[in-house]
Amino acid sequence: MEDIILINAYKQWDNSCFGEIYEKYMDDIYRFVYRKIGDTQTSEDIVSSVWIKILNKIENYEEQSGATFKSWIYRIAHNSVIDYYRTKREQTDIDEIPEPSFSLDFGKMIDDKDKLKEVVSYLKSISSKEREIVFLRVWDDMSYREISEIVGESVDNCKQIYSRSIKKIQANITLTVFLIIIISIIKL
Repeated sequence: MEDIILINAYKQWDNSCFGEIYEKYMDDIYRFVYRKIGDTQTSEDIVSSVWIKILNKIENYEEQSGATFKSWIYRIAHNSVIDYYRTKREQTDIDEIPEPSFSLDFGKMIDDKDKLKEVVSYLKSISSKEREIVFLRVWDDMSYREISEIVGESVDNCKQIYSRSIKKIQANITLTVFLIIIISIIKL
């Protein structure tokens, strides 16, 4: 069922509709938070608080032109992660936040563990904002408009950041392949 229909039904006291919304987005929000936190228990705590915030704010949600309910939920999750790092007792530099983690299922899809390490190292070569935009676009399959609403950048800027980030990653991959070829030729 379409999100706005579920929201309006919930506002009309059909509490089961919130359950449908929860089921629809729970896994996505958990993965989003876990990628940023890297700890199961902390991620679960943050996701719980995200859903409490959504429950408390959904009565005031109104569909706006260009804004989606999905991006509204992700924005709440994004802000909750920021709040977590702000309230963390020790000062943490944004670039020291744990790198994105991959589930075992994703790791199984990549047979070569070294290739996975390469991908992670390429992702480390771009800034945290660039990484976030790439992950939202590639792993979460979000539109640039939705990404824009989550990260607080214009749609055009998100497109540009994504494009430049992918080019950086591709340049690193190309350089690595080139170096491997050169090294193998030298060894012959």
